[in-house]
Amino acid sequence: MIQKSYDKEISNCYIVPTPIGNMKDMTFRSVEVLKQVDAVFAEDTRVTGVLLNNLDIKKKIYQNQKFNEAKASGVAVELLKEGKNIAVVTDRGTPLISDPGNVLVSEVIKNGFNVIALPGACAFVPALNMSNINQEKFLFYGFLSSKEGQACHELEKLKSINFTIVLYEAPHRLYKTLQNIEKILGNIQISISREITKLHEEVFRGSVSEALEIYKEVKGEIVIVIDNNKNEVDYEVSFKEVMDLIKLGVKPNDAVKYVSKKNEVSRNILYSMYEEGKK
Repeated sequence: MIQKSYDKEISNCYIVPTPIGNMKDMTFRSVEVLKQVDAVFAEDTRVTGVLLNNLDIKKKIYQNQKFNEAKASGVAVELLKEGKNIAVVTDRGTPLISDPGNVLVSEVIKNGFNVIALPGACAFVPALNMSNINQEKFLFYGFLSSKEGQACHELEKLKSINFTIVLYEAPHRLYKTLQNIEKILGNIQISISREITKLHEEVFRGSVSEALEIYKEVKGEIVIVIDNNKNEVDYEVSFKEVMDLIKLGVKPNDAVKYVSKKNEVSRNILYSMYEEGKK
């Protein structure tokens, strides 16, 4: 199905970013859309109420939290069926990105209505820009699990990704997360940004161990940018080591296992190279 975003015969659901700290980051278009829609679905109705009051906008606001998103989705679809337009906002930043909205938007699309996303404030983008870490390829992961064992398991999976990783973290969990990053990914270069766009905005750039000396206690919303970019692996060198071991009488499986662990390269790739070489 192809969406024609500005087909006037179809009701629209707008995804509207809101400022993450500086009200001047509210775009003209976002204000215009909030004035034009018939209803707003918000993470916290009180927070959004303050925002709309500051903009001199009066709208019906529905709560759209993770615990009631299924119910809110039904209300949203009914409004769209009545020919009304709606907006989805979060307390700060862009909805759906580590915030509620995914369930509602999915239901809107299933029912054949347009979803139009507006560009705007999002914490990880300026944090990435200010990090001084390679931005050509990156993975935005959001929050690690609040359970330490699961968080460590997630970091183990992220370890194999050969580019920049971006995390969100709560201030009370930052120190433990940094300890886990050092334990699993090593004492690598990172950036920590907090209070982005606010008066006390702060950006740390340095190693994990340096960050652990500084961030024993911290306030404000946190973005961690991790330099997980590794040098390209030269499998030919490792494959030669495998073949040298095999010539000395080591079994192929054992040779592959030993070299892959020593050089921290993929065992499967090395074994495939060995099998290909036998043909």
